[in-house]
Amino acid sequence: MADPHEIMIRVAALEGFRTFVFELGHDPVPILLRAGIDPAQLGNRDFRIPTRCFRLALNEAAAATGLAHFGLLLSQRQSFSKLGAVGLLVRHAADLSEAIDRLARYTRTHDGGTLSQLQIDGQSAMWLYGLAGVAGDSAIQQTELTVGLTCNFIRSVFDEGWTPQAVYFEHDRPADVRLFDRVFRCPVLFGQAATGIELSCADLGRPLRTADPQLFGILHDYLDRIDREMTEDFIARSKQEIQRLLGDGIGLEAVANGLGIKRHALQRRLKALGTSYQQLLDDVRFEVAQHSMRDTGLSLGEISAMLGYSEPAVFTRAFRRRAGQSPRSWRQARLS
Repeated sequence: MADPHEIMIRVAALEGFRTFVFELGHDPVPILLRAGIDPAQLGNRDFRIPTRCFRLALNEAAAATGLAHFGLLLSQRQSFSKLGAVGLLVRHAADLSEAIDRLARYTRTHDGGTLSQLQIDGQSAMWLYGLAGVAGDSAIQQTELTVGLTCNFIRSVFDEGWTPQAVYFEHDRPADVRLFDRVFRCPVLFGQAATGIELSCADLGRPLRTADPQLFGILHDYLDRIDREMTEDFIARSKQEIQRLLGDGIGLEAVANGLGIKRHALQRRLKALGTSYQQLLDDVRFEVAQHSMRDTGLSLGEISAMLGYSEPAVFTRAFRRRAGQSPRSWRQARLS
């Protein structure tokens, strides 16, 4: 049974993996097995595997084949259709700005560990990409694959001659950059503060030659429903973890560890969902306080300690802000 806290990705993310490894003269089966992936699972594109297994498969393939940039090479054999419904949605957007916005919003329906956003500064825009709770060498193959694939996607909806203004990677510059020059056909900078693709703001309003408003509307409604369900599920799991830790070392770090992600990844993910750790903590404390005062005989001091407040006066002030009255008045009104 899958760990409910595990970040998952559709197995379609490995599109073309087996064929490419075979062509390089290696057997993909042992590589997949070492990564914890059953090769038979690749036949069901919507089957979900842990993102750590996906990254490990890329890293194992790079080591087995001796190709330091296996992920970037694989990106040239993949298409955005591997993203499922979100891949189709962005192809049918009206312009690139709308496509990037929906990609950032709905990618988690394909990959729960991807974080992306669009930043605009003057005449340039930057599509930023990152992995939740992952850094260092283990992220290089997946990062290069995603950036290469995204660049190819933009060319496919514009024209083959399109090039970014620049491409940025956080990892160090490799000894040989000829592959990067061939794939991106623009300046590629390494050792940067963030990973992403820089493009002209003029490109953002450029219409996509693949746009289909009717199909876009259908896919958007479908993904919006799926996204709401996933949002509600993650917030519910976060609140469950907060409640489990109440009064026992409650803190952002502990909650993130319980969910199997890094604290900064949890903060970013909650922000993207329109909330925060503090908001969820306040919600859980208020809900548990109401239940405890209504359905138990615990004193207010005991409830305060259970909720992880430093002292009862802090609990009283926090409760008053939410309920408009003190805990004592609230309890008396419901028990009288």
